[in-house]
Amino acid sequence: MKMKDKKAYKKSLVFSICYVGFSTIVLFSFYPGSSLYGNWSVMGLLVTYPVLIISFKVIYSGVKNAQLIVLGIQLIMFLLTWYLSYRFLRRKKPRD
Repeated sequence: MKMKDKKAYKKSLVFSICYVGFSTIVLFSFYPGSSLYGNWSVMGLLVTYPVLIISFKVIYSGVKNAQLIVLGIQLIMFLLTWYLSYRFLRRKKPRD
């Protein structure tokens, strides 16, 4: 693997972990009974909406074991985000 590819790989991994991890925390703290509940969760929802769109629908649909299903969906979204950000960073041309 080239040095450029390694950098893109690491940056995309860190970005994906932070973005999808934050969105998962926002999703689980959106309930009024949660200890993390607050006004910040609405702002976090708006920022991470592309990753939360499917999980948000599942968790509020009333499905049994919704939290487990949401974690599975978030894992898939993590892998998709990682792949897309890696591809984007790999194609990016360095400035001269």
